[in-house]
Amino acid sequence: MTDKHDTTSEAGPRPRRTWRVVRSLLVGRPTMVHLLVGLLCVGLGFAVVAQVRQTQDDVLSGMRQDDLVRLLDELTRRNDELTAEQEQLQQDLSDLRSSATSHDAAREAAELRATTRGILAGTLPVHGPGITLSIEDPGQDVSAQVLVTILEELRNAGAEAVSLSGRRLTATSWILDAPGGGVIVDGATVTPPYRWVAIGEPETMAVALNIPGGATAAVRNAGATPTLSEVDDVQITAVRQVEEAEVARPVPSGGGDG
Repeated sequence: MTDKHDTTSEAGPRPRRTWRVVRSLLVGRPTMVHLLVGLLCVGLGFAVVAQVRQTQDDVLSGMRQDDLVRLLDELTRRNDELTAEQEQLQQDLSDLRSSATSHDAAREAAELRATTRGILAGTLPVHGPGITLSIEDPGQDVSAQVLVTILEELRNAGAEAVSLSGRRLTATSWILDAPGGGVIVDGATVTPPYRWVAIGEPETMAVALNIPGGATAAVRNAGATPTLSEVDDVQITAVRQVEEAEVARPVPSGGGDG
């Protein structure tokens, strides 16, 4: 009985002592043993990486020549596809930039055309070099025909915009003698003094108005006094409202009899 009890007492504490040793290694303060365990883990990691690389090398070295050639062809084909895709993307980028440039150019051309039409139609205020012509006519002896002559001379001299006493004149403008004196310009009565403003080449318009027997000569013959000035920059702020056409319609492309 005594021997059996002693054997049990000796075997019982041994597992507990082993657990205390393991626990001290895990949670105790760092010791040389911990350092050795860490070094073994690092070495094991390097060994795993080396084994993976070696396995890959072994896979390639173990492939047949036909398989290697096929793999090389596949890589070459894929590289060619990527190169072609890069070139296509570069071409698309170039096309987009060219399209944007063309769009900008078309937009600028459209804006220029709209501006030109606005100036000719009298719907835009304008400024630039030109002339001013003031006509003092106390007796209201200057007829509408004389004023029409002035307008024609200005147009023939290249005037791009013209106004008469604050009224913008265009290709559809008309001037008539008013019953009580003065003139009627596009439906509005205008009385002296008359003030012309025209934008264009100043010297050309001045010469056209001052030719012998011309517009200013007709003004003087009527008993009025013209004063002509060339101006580096003159403004015409009067504008016209363009009315919608009631009858006329554009001819379809390719249609019409001439």
